[in-house]
Amino acid sequence: MRCSAKAFLFVFAVFQIRPVFAQTDSLAVPSDDSTTVRPWRVAVVTGSLAATITAIHLYQQSGWWKDNRAPFHFQEDLKYGLNVDKIGHAYGGIVEGFVFKKAFEWTGMRDTQALWWGCGAGLLFQTYVEIEDGLSTWGFDRVDWASDVGGAAYPLAQLYWPPLRNLDLKFSYHHSNLINEPGGAGFKGQKHILFDDYEGQTLWFCVNVKSVLPAPVDQYWPDWLWLSLGYGARDIATSNPYRVYFLSFDYDLRKIIPQSTPFLRTLGEALNYIHFPAPAVRIVPGGAVWYGLYF
Repeated sequence: MRCSAKAFLFVFAVFQIRPVFAQTDSLAVPSDDSTTVRPWRVAVVTGSLAATITAIHLYQQSGWWKDNRAPFHFQEDLKYGLNVDKIGHAYGGIVEGFVFKKAFEWTGMRDTQALWWGCGAGLLFQTYVEIEDGLSTWGFDRVDWASDVGGAAYPLAQLYWPPLRNLDLKFSYHHSNLINEPGGAGFKGQKHILFDDYEGQTLWFCVNVKSVLPAPVDQYWPDWLWLSLGYGARDIATSNPYRVYFLSFDYDLRKIIPQSTPFLRTLGEALNYIHFPAPAVRIVPGGAVWYGLYF
């Protein structure tokens, strides 16, 4: 099953329509101090989100769903994309939760309250996407939806179990030969774009090395330098797809970008969902293949 392209389009659109940079520092311990929710800002956020969802629905209705309608049904696809799409659904849930959280913080909600509402809103949107897929050829994929739930829940798990804050999921992309090619037999009006070009996507599981090093060794490791395990798939449109794994460095942009203003703090948080080019080694398949920089 394809990854939720609509979810990524939604995230992009929300970033365009709201002032995301007027924020407090979300790296700090969440505060439950009372704040004043501003009704006019709630109206702006809810109105903008409603308009965005409507626009995406109309776009997807004409580009994806219109020519592929079917009675509602469940259908799982555990082979195509070698589960890159499943991890992508979880990643989408994490990023959407961040965007919604920022939106609700702007209305005046407390950090913790905004996070709960943000994760819930992100999951609600992804569930809407799955239901629409259930009414089309793709079908409602329950494994996709489970990934959506896991992604939406992860920021909350990080809040209540701090060790998880040392583990992040990130994304990188370089286009493959599938880009702009037809999206698969039986699907009309669809071509591969960035969001379902699974051969070009790499998902990175990142760990804060400094947090696991014993004293006094940890003082010699920079707090902005993490390690990551990358996962991707190749030849997915053939009868012999295969998995690829990478080891690479990763950067904590929240430690590199100055945190002196709300704009810079939010910029660091937002960019930290992307795996930027870094030295890497492909460890599977075959022998080691070294890259000076891999994205």
